[in-house]
Amino acid sequence: MSQQHWDERYRDERYLFGERPNDFLVEAEIMLPRRSRVLVLGDGEGRNGVWLAQQGHDVTTVDLSEVGAAKARRLAESRGVTIEAHVADLAKFVGSPAARGPWDGIVSIFCHLPAALRAEVGRALTPELSARGSLIIESYTPAQIGLGTGGPSDESVLLTRDRVLADWPDLVLDCKVLERRIFEGHGHQGLSAVIQVLGRRPATTPRRGEHADG
Repeated sequence: MSQQHWDERYRDERYLFGERPNDFLVEAEIMLPRRSRVLVLGDGEGRNGVWLAQQGHDVTTVDLSEVGAAKARRLAESRGVTIEAHVADLAKFVGSPAARGPWDGIVSIFCHLPAALRAEVGRALTPELSARGSLIIESYTPAQIGLGTGGPSDESVLLTRDRVLADWPDLVLDCKVLERRIFEGHGHQGLSAVIQVLGRRPATTPRRGEHADG
């Protein structure tokens, strides 16, 4: 979907997916070290990045939509925190200096990408995850299409366990596929088919610039 598409979806004064953080992110945030440096992919209007900043983390977000990023900055200001919000195509962002780690957290909440871009994001960002860092993902699965409670209709951008494992092959991943009720603004409402992922680097895999022995 294009920048124009998302700019139009976010143009309403209301927040399409609400102002509250994603439930799974709230549960998984305990995995992050205190005052972590966190990268949030496809953060839209900022609900998740702003909440992480409220927890004391140093947050960088990236989204395709200029309108979404502007709303994210306004939401941060209203909550008394700051975030670094980039407007960029992830295909270009992940190879830029702004994507350089180490990141203590990489977060992707309902950020649905074409297969080739998903693989590139995983390849580029895995070395940028710190030794103590966590990958946090929640995405719709192909079963979501039949439920009709939000998300893309293109099956190829939805996640399965096998797709996650292929996208992040150098991380240790814990994947959970389930149905749960989601109430996130007027964009995500009702019973939903999702995959939730927690990932970390194996102790033997050095981050860029690090040695395996620490």
